[in-house]
Amino acid sequence: MRLRHYLKLLPLLLLIPATAADARLTGKAGTQAPSIPVPPLRESWRYRCDAERVLAGGTVSLTRLYTDAGKLDGGDFMRWTPAAYDPQRPQRPLDLELSYIWDPARQPAIEPRAIEVKLRVGIDDDLPEVALIRMQRPFPVEPHGIIGSTALSTQVFPYAAYDMRNGHGELPLGDLLAYAEGYDALDWTLVRPSDRLGGDAELARGTIDIAALREAVTALPTLRTMLAAKTAEPKTRCERVLWPEHILY
Repeated sequence: MRLRHYLKLLPLLLLIPATAADARLTGKAGTQAPSIPVPPLRESWRYRCDAERVLAGGTVSLTRLYTDAGKLDGGDFMRWTPAAYDPQRPQRPLDLELSYIWDPARQPAIEPRAIEVKLRVGIDDDLPEVALIRMQRPFPVEPHGIIGSTALSTQVFPYAAYDMRNGHGELPLGDLLAYAEGYDALDWTLVRPSDRLGGDAELARGTIDIAALREAVTALPTLRTMLAAKTAEPKTRCERVLWPEHILY
């Protein structure tokens, strides 16, 4: 589906400069990095049906699309962003977002493991080719003991060779919530892995608001009810918008 492809690319497209000239960035040695090819873009009319709730920890929304003729075109697309989210100024060193797509025709039970946690990392030094972000339950932790080790981690990759200070990683929300059972927050550490045992270098650290993520999942059934009411008459209850779609060759 073209729309599904576009939504998957959207987080990366937001980071791509607006013009080809802007994309020709200068590297550390004074050489020009290659321009990023941006897929051709066109727009067509859609009816966009939205249901949104502003919660204590962030904003969660569901979107379903219909063609100009009123035919189902895509969805449902769930997105959660933390409170005070600003796409132009991502939180550093870690910014979070939730993304979830499922078939509105089947409407299965909510699957937390199918909800993607998007991790956007930004630090003041270059990231390695592959970094690790490790989740750690809060204290008490016994140094060098079994509960002093990390049970959940995921990889982080730089966005591009000319932008080594910003990167991304992903993991299933269900796995994160299962690991965080009984806690409202988790500590995290970004490390540069070493090929020598115990030689990892710490790059950044912080906390993840687990309570806010649980709050977003809890809100989904209510949002689905709200969306169902709107989509009963999409041409009268939903907004007609120009929607971008990429032309795939």
